[in-house]
Amino acid sequence: MLAAMEIPEIPARLRSMKRSQSDLARHLGIDPSSLTKTLKGERRLKADELIKIEQFFGEKVDREATVEALSSRRSTAPRRIPVYGYAAAGGQERVAINAGQVIDWVDAPPLWNGLGDLIVVRIIGDSMEPRYFAGEAVVVHIGLPPGRGQDCLIEFNDGSGVIKNYRGQRDGQVFTWQYNPPKGQENELRFDGASVKAIHAVDLPTRRLR
Repeated sequence: MLAAMEIPEIPARLRSMKRSQSDLARHLGIDPSSLTKTLKGERRLKADELIKIEQFFGEKVDREATVEALSSRRSTAPRRIPVYGYAAAGGQERVAINAGQVIDWVDAPPLWNGLGDLIVVRIIGDSMEPRYFAGEAVVVHIGLPPGRGQDCLIEFNDGSGVIKNYRGQRDGQVFTWQYNPPKGQENELRFDGASVKAIHAVDLPTRRLR
């Protein structure tokens, strides 16, 4: 018999099911930001929400994983996180973020609490200058939706991704912003929502990797 699922395992379980935190938040009847706080140990899980989570995943949740237990995880040793930076086929400043495209491993940011998954993406091209320059890197929080006006990684169905500034979604389009558009493009850049697999928030830039 499998061990009961713990709260910090939820993001990984969602990815394995090809579901999002937004899907789970809707099932719980809460907004995505409240779910994010719950996964970080900043919000206590309510009894009815626990039952709904078990229904969503079809398995039991470890009821001993309290806020205190989650908080204790933050003191564990930092993990190494993957760096992506190979140019994807087709250009357009896209980075290959498929499995097997890792170019390096670096220490996790010192203030990271260990919850969720992080990756580092090296910038390709100059469309985001002067905010980011080619070769610089950003830390991306996988599965964390960006707020409007926040930098993000647009992950496409073909296994590529690109860093842009998120401006919202409507009419089946993902609206983004670039600060130094290539010749022939506008600052506002739209992507067909059907081609987008996920949108992940940029946690912080990291000019120096070691």
